[in-house]
Amino acid sequence: MAKPQHYSTRIISVLHRCHHRALVVLEGDLTWQLSQVSSFAEHYHAPLWLGNQAELGITSVNAKKAKNWLGQEVDCLVVDANQDFFPDAFGMLSGTVVGGGVVLLLVAPPGEDEDKPSWQWLRHQFVRNDCFHIKQAECLSLATVNDDKTGCPQHSGLANLPLQLEHQVKRFEDIAADSVVQRESHGLTFGCITQDQVCAVEAIRKVVLGHRKRPLVLTADRGRGKSSALGLAAASLMLERDIKIVVTAPSFATVDTLFAHTRNQLNLQGGALQSSSAMALIWNKSSLQFVAPDRLLEQEIECDFLIVDEAAAIPSPLLVGLLSRYNRIAFASTIHGYEGTGRGFAIKFRGYLDKLMPQWRELHIKQAVRWAELDPLECWVFETLLLNAEMTPLAITDTSLSVNSEARKCSQMLTNTISYHLVTTAELLANPSQLIQIFGLLINAHYQTSPADFFQILDDDALLVWVARYENKVVGCCLLSVEGQFSSELAQQVMLGQRRPKGHLLPQSIAAHIGLAKAAAQLAGRIQRIAVHPSLWRNKVGQQLLVQVADWANEQNFDYLGTSFGVAQELVGFWQYSGFSVIRLGVTKDAASGCYSALAVKPLSPLSQSWFRDAQVLFSLNFHAQCQEQFSDLDVATLRALYRVADPLSSSNRVTNEALVFQQLSTYVSGGLGYDTAVGSLEWLVKRWLTHTMHDSAIQEEARIDEVLVINKIIQKHTWSSIINEHHFVGRKQAEAALREQVSRLLRSFHLPDNT
Repeated sequence: MAKPQHYSTRIISVLHRCHHRALVVLEGDLTWQLSQVSSFAEHYHAPLWLGNQAELGITSVNAKKAKNWLGQEVDCLVVDANQDFFPDAFGMLSGTVVGGGVVLLLVAPPGEDEDKPSWQWLRHQFVRNDCFHIKQAECLSLATVNDDKTGCPQHSGLANLPLQLEHQVKRFEDIAADSVVQRESHGLTFGCITQDQVCAVEAIRKVVLGHRKRPLVLTADRGRGKSSALGLAAASLMLERDIKIVVTAPSFATVDTLFAHTRNQLNLQGGALQSSSAMALIWNKSSLQFVAPDRLLEQEIECDFLIVDEAAAIPSPLLVGLLSRYNRIAFASTIHGYEGTGRGFAIKFRGYLDKLMPQWRELHIKQAVRWAELDPLECWVFETLLLNAEMTPLAITDTSLSVNSEARKCSQMLTNTISYHLVTTAELLANPSQLIQIFGLLINAHYQTSPADFFQILDDDALLVWVARYENKVVGCCLLSVEGQFSSELAQQVMLGQRRPKGHLLPQSIAAHIGLAKAAAQLAGRIQRIAVHPSLWRNKVGQQLLVQVADWANEQNFDYLGTSFGVAQELVGFWQYSGFSVIRLGVTKDAASGCYSALAVKPLSPLSQSWFRDAQVLFSLNFHAQCQEQFSDLDVATLRALYRVADPLSSSNRVTNEALVFQQLSTYVSGGLGYDTAVGSLEWLVKRWLTHTMHDSAIQEEARIDEVLVINKIIQKHTWSSIINEHHFVGRKQAEAALREQVSRLLRSFHLPDNT
């Protein structure tokens, strides 16, 4: 008797004919799963295993390194989700699977204990008709029936399938029979794979070859060849003319594919690249170079053509600055994808384009490069991970709700028609439409909203979801993380930099970066995200949502609320109007936003008021010193907004309690704070010391201070590189240690008069 055909052969055959991909869920024990994986993998040349420990000799990658595989191609992806499911890594690697390929998702059967909410969501998606859900238990049952009827032993899941799965396979086969798949790329210009790519390359080239000040906005879903089109266009221009092209993006990793396609296309011409480094290509008198967005504006780098990839991840002020400086620009951004969304970018940036360069053009790449249209795997991934979640459309006919309405009337109408609610995970799972609307708002408002954020919303008991509803539609949402309540010992260890517990970002930041351990011992609520429907912007919906959250937090005995945000003039104003005060500005720019991160707090309880006032004084003291050094590149509008918060002439911000400053300096000496964080207190100390030593040389002699080092750095603001060279240090670490030692001596010298 001929060996029965394994079901995998039928699935693979139909996928190849359609040039589609599909998800196959394998639910059972590991031994059974591996036998099924083996049956699939033998048909493919480049399988990849996502998980901590690969089996069957398949190349493996763990979730943390999944990003390294972007831009590569696999034909079979095995995802081991028996222990855990990593949505971001799954979303990334599913995009590397080519047409005709499969994703094999290995899952354990449901246990006696109820699945956590994210798994309830996933299992609900397994019953969709665009994936195959194959259960060991059903296959074994079917095999037993076959044995009884024929006496022929059947390995589970061989010739026959449960009726539902048989219908799914036949459905795919019917689609394949009706499909006319055209994947021939020969004859297309510029080395493109699809006609959509050709149109994109031509549009990119037109920015250079056509009239000035007509920028292009290029958008695409993931897997459409956007980055490769940018690279192919760059190569074609470099081959035709002497041109200097600059590429900018949130990081070089973002444009690695772009550079690879340019390099390959130039190499195909038979010549040799005169220079090929990681971030620059030189061909004859043409060049392609990567430059970070902030450096472009700081150094006024000249170029003939500027490409801005993943523009949605770059802050609008930076984009506007680039738009004002360069006459030929192509902006590109992903609309749906694991790396973020360009929809908020499209909404916000159009206004700037219309004002500065009204003849800008737009092109959307629709056709996929690696698979045929209506791909089942893409549909499943997009809808399961909510990559295509949309905000609910609002048909607001009452002009009192439009952004141009009179403020008083608008406020009154909003009060009457918008309601605010705290929703539970159970309510979200029972109402997927509401969940999708919430995530659609978050995707629109925050570029880096990812599938992992969606799963955190479902699973994290400490993350609370608030919504604003208008006519039963979600028009606003706020994610509140419950944090703090450390023991006194742990709070002290956090302040001194000795411990960093997972999570609890708000209280840890206050303790570790300001030196106020009390905050970590209190109950805090961190506003993790807040988003409002664009149709209702400037109608105080966000502020009212925060009022509701604060009222509830008060009732629940929270000590304070806080948030962290990329600092910009309008955001400082929003949080200030909502009752939050900035008490810290991070000294390094956020890699994703390109902005400094501000920490703002709203005290609720009397216990939080005392350290909050101390935090305001320390922020005022340090911020004014930091403006000369750490924040010398802060834009004037934002600096003015923060200056009002940190007004040194305000009675509430004056240093009336010297012990507070000495406390921060003691924390610095102990290693709990860095120079950049405590620079204002350091400056205050050194100025006091200089004043005292003018009248009492005994203090200076007793302290034995290296005054050159102290004054060079703290008063004269020499750079660290200068300090290292001038004082012959090995590196910054040694220089900082030496400065800490000098400050420690200074502190002892100040206490000396009190002890004599």
